[in-house]
Order: sequence, then C-alpha cells, then structure tokens
Amino acid sequence: MHHVRRARTADYPTLVECVQQWWGDSRTPEQARELSLLLPRLFLQHFAATSLVLEDAIGIRAFLVGFHSADDEQQAYIHFVGVDPQLRQQGIARRLYTRFFERAAAAGRTEVRAITSPQNTGSIAFHKAMGFELDPGDLESAGLPVHSDYDGPGQHRVVFRRKLGSSSADTLRPFTTRPAGPEDFDTIVGVVDDWWGRPASRDLTRVFVDHFFATSLIAERDGELAGFVIGFLSPSKPKEAYIHFTGVAPAWRRSGLGRYLYERFFEMARADGRTLVKAITSPQNARSIAFHNAMGFTNSAPITDYDGPSLHRVAFTRSL
Repeated sequence: MHHVRRARTADYPTLVECVQQWWGDSRTPEQARELSLLLPRLFLQHFAATSLVLEDAIGIRAFLVGFHSADDEQQAYIHFVGVDPQLRQQGIARRLYTRFFERAAAAGRTEVRAITSPQNTGSIAFHKAMGFELDPGDLESAGLPVHSDYDGPGQHRVVFRRKLGSSSADTLRPFTTRPAGPEDFDTIVGVVDDWWGRPASRDLTRVFVDHFFATSLIAERDGELAGFVIGFLSPSKPKEAYIHFTGVAPAWRRSGLGRYLYERFFEMARADGRTLVKAITSPQNARSIAFHNAMGFTNSAPITDYDGPSLHRVAFTRSL
C-alpha cells in the first residue's frame, strides 16, 4: 500500500539517490548526477513541510518538492517531482500534485507555478492535463511559448501557472462531467452488469439516485455514459461523506476517469466541511482495494457479515 506523507529533512540523501537512479533510463550517469544538483539540501531543510513523499514497504517511490512563496502570498511553487519508473502511468504524480494543490489552497494560496524545459514534452503534456496554462514567452518552439535564458544563458524554460479554487477538475478530456439526476438511474442500471461482467446492479437501488443526485456525478463521452460516482454527505455524521457506488466503462479504464470523479467528489465534500470520506467493497475485489489505496484510502481487514450473513466487506477511510 502506498502512503503519502510530508517530507523530512532526513529524506534528502534518499531523494538524491532516487533522482540518479530513476532518470538513469534516459540519461547517462553523469547527466543524472547533474540533474540531482537541481535539488540541493536546502529544499529539504527549509521546505520539507510543504513537500510530499510517497512510500511503501520498499521505501520512497515518489516525491514532490514544493514551497509557498515568501514574496508572493498568493503563489505556491512546485520545484522538483520524481516517480519510480515502475510506478509511472498509475496516477502517482497526479495524486501528489492534487495533494499539494489541496494544501496550498488551505493555506490561502490561489496559484501554483512550475517550469520545465521546452524539450520535456512529457512534462508539458502532464501539466496541461493537470489544468496548468502556459505563460506567454519571448520565443516560440514547436508551437510552445518559451522564456529565453530563464535560468541563465541558453537555459530556456516553459513556464506554467494554474489557478486554485477554480477548476482542475472542471474538464478531463475527452469527457464532460455533470451532476447526476434522478433520470440517470435507468441508464446506469442498464450498463452496470455489462461493465462488471456479473450481476452488480442489484447493489444500486433507485433511492440513491432519487435522493442523493446532487452529490453524485456523471461523466459522458459524446453523449454516452462513461463513468459515474454515487455518493452523499452523511446527515447523521456531519464530518463524513460516503461513496456508495462507482463505475467506469471498460473502454475508459486506466484513463484517469475514476480518479478524476473521486477528486471531484472530494472537492464537494471538502467544500461542505467534511473531513472524512468512507466507502466499502468486498474482500475479493482486489481491483477496488488497489484503486482506493492509490487514492489515499486506508482499508480495514475484512469485516465479517458487514452487510448481512456472509456479506463480508472491506471498509475504506480517507482524510480530506
């Protein structure tokens, strides 16, 4: 299970080692060492509290080093991010960025900045997907605005900015997202068994879409249902929100859509003052357990007869 925590000054030697190892597949050892020089110890001595580390039983598997500007009280800045190559394309960087956004917004910051080189097309694509805009520059390269000599002679950079409190999550191309409505129940029930490959629709009754549609979400592609989250803000437990049922069409799995819908739900819950999100699944649903763990949930051991005789469940909890 991957766990995200604040960075510590003591993490510094490990992070330098990670940089030199993780970038070794695209750089010579000397180039990887030069890259690690962009992360001097001072960043972990003075900005550990605003930096993040993701680790598991193996050790540190990803990190984000960032800070809240001392000169501009509206800005936060992401300086260096790394993900173990074995975990790339699994939403790990998105998870770290989202956590950094949440903490920056909670501290009153309204904008996040970052930079990369014009040649780093992967980074440029990722930042665009995360809702960043590119600052106009004084040069253009391959259609991109570039700031010449940004970090010294010949050190050109692409500069990103992203507003907080607006919408990382307003759009995830090629999908459109909207609140659910009671009329969506028939559409959802009509596809669930096919999406799951088993009778799963019996776990979703109309009452949830009739009475909790305002806190539920529908994602569509070209007018067709692509995914959904049915959830609610607990009336009995004012600090809790609950995700009851979620699904993504098989064609769109591993597209980030499930993560995106959860993040939208987290935003709604947080805006209402909720501090915990809960969910459950069956102990046999390894895919659901892995997804929830990747989303920052911790899970219980299987709870016997949770939903009735022989209906055992694993319970998830995530702090907001």
